Amino acid sequence: MKKLLFILVLIQSILHAQIDTTQMFRYTSSSVLKEGVYLTFDNFIKQKPIPLENIRTANKETNIENIFKQKVFYYTDLSGLTKEVESRSIWGYVINNALFVYYNKDFFRVSYLGSIAHFISTQTIRNYVNPYDPYYGYYYPYPTPSYETTQLVQNIIDFKTGKIYPFTPESVLALISDDNELFNEYSQLKKKKKRELMFLYIRKYNEKHPLYLYQ
Repeated sequence: MKKLLFILVLIQSILHAQIDTTQMFRYTSSSVLKEGVYLTFDNFIKQKPIPLENIRTANKETNIENIFKQKVFYYTDLSGLTKEVESRSIWGYVINNALFVYYNKDFFRVSYLGSIAHFISTQTIRNYVNPYDPYYGYYYPYPTPSYETTQLVQNIIDFKTGKIYPFTPESVLALISDDNELFNEYSQLKKKKKRELMFLYIRKYNEKHPLYLYQ
């Protein structure tokens, strides 16, 4: 599975290696993102959002976070037509220069944006309890009781493709594979060091391969 992940990401990196930056700007922490809703990843790269003032809901909600808690919302396109969109189908939105992406049934803020971006999401895990019954022993004859817990999960986004991967050494190695110098450095580290230096190598990669967005 890890080898398959590496091969898939490497192929995608090669396909997206050539980028025409003549009509693009280099993203930095001081850059200003266009505010609005991005239906797709490509819309974000091209900086073509739906303006927030063009969005409405059936109950006339105005708070942006509450809008996306609705099942659907509506917007007016350039031709003046009203279109319906499922909230869970959009890629993300930008408000107050912060990017939020849809993942695992919710929107999460991207805390670090670059060619390889980082964000923290939540994940619900169902835990099963196997109660001991003195008559049946550990083989309880009734449905096993369970409970849910929520935990924080770190993720990274490959901004060459828009795909989201778990924040693991294997993912980092795959995403920096088009930079031979960094790839060789990182691949030679001990397993413990790989885990400790994941974010450092993401930063190194982003410094050498900055994120470009359209003007």
